[in-house]
Amino acid sequence: MSSWRASANRYREDATTEDDLVTVGYRDRLFTELIANAADAAGAAGITGRVSIWAGDSGTVHVANTGAPVSADGLRSLLSLRVSAKSSESHTVGRYGVGFTATAAVADRVEVRSTSASFVFDRDRTAATLTAEGIDPAARRPPLLRLAWPVAAVPSGGHDTEIVLHLCDGVAAADLLATARRQAPELLVELDGLGAITVADTTVRIERAEMPPLAEERARKGSLSAATQLLTITASSPTDCVVHRWLQAGRDTRWLIEVDEGGAVCARRSALTENVLRAPTPTDVELSMPAICITDLPLTPDRRHLHPDADISSAAQGYAELLHALPLSDRPALIPIAAHARNRDDAALGHAVVENLSEREWLPGAAGNDLVPSRSVVFGDLTPELAEVLAPLMADLAHPDMSERRHLARLQSVGVTVIGLAELAERLVGTERDPSWWCDLYAALSPLVTTAADAEELGALPIPRSDERLGIGARGLFLADGIDTAMSWLPTVHTRARHPLIERLGARTVAVAEAVADPALQQLVEQADDDELGRVADEVLALLCADADAAVPKWLAGLPLPDAQGELRAADELLLPDSPLAAVLVDDAPFGQVSPDLVGRVGGDVLRRIGVGWGFLTLVDELPVAPDHDLPDEERWWSTLDAPPDTLAAVRDLDLVDDGCWDEALTLLAADSTTAVMLDDPSGYTAWWLRHHAVIGGHRLGWYRAPSDLSMVGVRDVLDHPHADALGAALGGIEIESADDADTVLTHLGDPDRRIAPGIAAAVHAAVVRAVRIGVCDAAELAVPQRVRAASGEAVTDAVVLDRPWMVQVFGSGELVLAGVRPDRDDAAALAEILDLPMVDDEVRAEVVGEGVAATRDCPEATLFAVQWGHDIGRADVRLHEELWVRLWRNGDRRDKRVGWWVDEHGVTHLPRLSRP
Repeated sequence: MSSWRASANRYREDATTEDDLVTVGYRDRLFTELIANAADAAGAAGITGRVSIWAGDSGTVHVANTGAPVSADGLRSLLSLRVSAKSSESHTVGRYGVGFTATAAVADRVEVRSTSASFVFDRDRTAATLTAEGIDPAARRPPLLRLAWPVAAVPSGGHDTEIVLHLCDGVAAADLLATARRQAPELLVELDGLGAITVADTTVRIERAEMPPLAEERARKGSLSAATQLLTITASSPTDCVVHRWLQAGRDTRWLIEVDEGGAVCARRSALTENVLRAPTPTDVELSMPAICITDLPLTPDRRHLHPDADISSAAQGYAELLHALPLSDRPALIPIAAHARNRDDAALGHAVVENLSEREWLPGAAGNDLVPSRSVVFGDLTPELAEVLAPLMADLAHPDMSERRHLARLQSVGVTVIGLAELAERLVGTERDPSWWCDLYAALSPLVTTAADAEELGALPIPRSDERLGIGARGLFLADGIDTAMSWLPTVHTRARHPLIERLGARTVAVAEAVADPALQQLVEQADDDELGRVADEVLALLCADADAAVPKWLAGLPLPDAQGELRAADELLLPDSPLAAVLVDDAPFGQVSPDLVGRVGGDVLRRIGVGWGFLTLVDELPVAPDHDLPDEERWWSTLDAPPDTLAAVRDLDLVDDGCWDEALTLLAADSTTAVMLDDPSGYTAWWLRHHAVIGGHRLGWYRAPSDLSMVGVRDVLDHPHADALGAALGGIEIESADDADTVLTHLGDPDRRIAPGIAAAVHAAVVRAVRIGVCDAAELAVPQRVRAASGEAVTDAVVLDRPWMVQVFGSGELVLAGVRPDRDDAAALAEILDLPMVDDEVRAEVVGEGVAATRDCPEATLFAVQWGHDIGRADVRLHEELWVRLWRNGDRRDKRVGWWVDEHGVTHLPRLSRP
């Protein structure tokens, strides 16, 4: 008061300063400052303080707390401006001595009741004192907090200090209590000296619990601090109970994030109403940080801004500890984004946090370890399955929960290297792992390869091969479809590494039939040494065991296999044990017996498919060009063909059959489906060779006919064999194939003990003539039979060959030999030469009796003649007779004979006239 008395300016200065603090510096900070003082009092007393706020009578609001009472220094601080009893070393909130000024914004009378002393600030009493002292307020409202008067009141029970606010007109207690109720959770979080704040009938409590031992164990192993707490704030009222949980990390600077019951970052709106820098109470420095920052950085006296000397980057400490305490999936979202910074201080703090995070071990690794981001990699959308496979190999790989696409930009900002499929493939080059590990890798990668571009990125992915080498990329590799066998002649994927993804990456599936027909295998069979061929043989046999229906190329019969003595011989030079073929071959046949051990291991069926003999072996050549197949008598057979066959399919080694075993050999040929089809083609090699060389009953097979062949009944004998009909194409038929065959059939035709139908005889005569004409045999080489088969079916010694069909009318059937059922003069001449017989024209001279009457070929007689005899008169002249007679001279004898038609030496056809009705 004396200073005001001494200087009017001092009064105006005090009044103006308080007014500025009330309207600017400490506006809207009433409960923040009062509860901060309560927290300081609790800290000074060494207790966890509590605060009670309620509305009293006559427009008052009471704020009471426990803790150290108001001291003399405290009173002096309240009565002064910018003079605080607290120091920066005391770790208290208030340091400037002006925070209590916030009360002047709502009250004109403020009582401070404390167990040490009680006093009151009263604006009206100050004004009265000014008047009494003769001090002119100069139109300024008197300051509230410069003069105090003692009072006898004491704090409410259980409290050490109580502030009673006598509210100004227009200030509602209910509004203040609502503000206090809203700010209470926030203040308990910010001010760690308090344990509870009660506002009217609502009590807000805070519980601080250390995090579970796991966090501390990690802290002991690594560089992260264990200063991590879970703050549980419970707001209870008669009608409601609301719980908020905050995860807090750090010491000098505390970082907080609201979490749910499970410890995950809370999805609902934070209980702290705005994200600003707190030191420890809110400032005006807005932050974009994902977490709340409460620091002890120095502020300006109004506690709204950082002191110019404050280094906000130091507040970054503790942020890594906060992330480390969160569930893995929540951590990336807490990395600050520089583009979101709201001001210079926010940008500086975000930059410092990012730099700090980049060098601290907080990033979860796929292997369960903690990683330093700047020395780590993240694979986008890494799945748990892929992580499990890669973790033992890539110690720097981030956990799958870090790997969602939405997190990648944040992780890159802290130095994590993002890799994709291509980079992963490159990192795996040179990796030595069991093929089953690679299969697990492909299974884990498969869901991530959804487009052609994805597959292209994995172009350098290592693929284990069957030859134990590691291929780079899937293109050019083969997958054996359903086969677990290596194929040394093909670059195949190792069986234990096989997965459908490899085919999607460019490998080609190969079936057994395609694999065993590959030219590279043929080259091996033809050129490889015995050691290599032994391995190849095992692989080929295993393939054929895997697919019982796969076609096998004929050249694979050259694959060496072990015989009974362990020597390697081509498969087609070996026979199976107890092979029926062995029983019909000559003793010195060049076949060995396949190893019995090999038979027991892969089975006889597989060995037969590759060429080992059971029955007769076969040879097939598409589009052959020459008789170069090493078949017996092949060149002779080839000469019988008009043109090379489209396919040569033949039974081999027929010349090795013992002459006494052809009965059994023929049964073996007919009973085997492979060889049986080769018996069906009469002009084919197999049937041809058997006709000419196989001997049964002292005769070549061509000497016989099949039971079902009726064209040679009586001429050829039926083969007495159970498969005679199946062997029909290899037996003799109507066609003559050699001079011996011609002699045989002519002899049989002349045998009077054989019953041969005239039609068959005529057809056989025609066949013999045909054979002579095409050069199969020479007529001069043929033996003339003693008897010939006449048209009557008899074997006769004297006959003529019919050369003119109308001569049939003047000879008996026993006198005529037919060169076919439609006699041709040239055929008759040929047959006459073969049989050494005269022709009819050589024996008989004939002339028509009477000239007859000329007619046309369209007359009724000529027409009916043509219909009846099937003989077209053509352009020949026709003459009609009432009765048609011819006069014959034979051996000096003449006789006349009535006939039904005749053709004279001039080509005129003579016919009897039709009788008229």
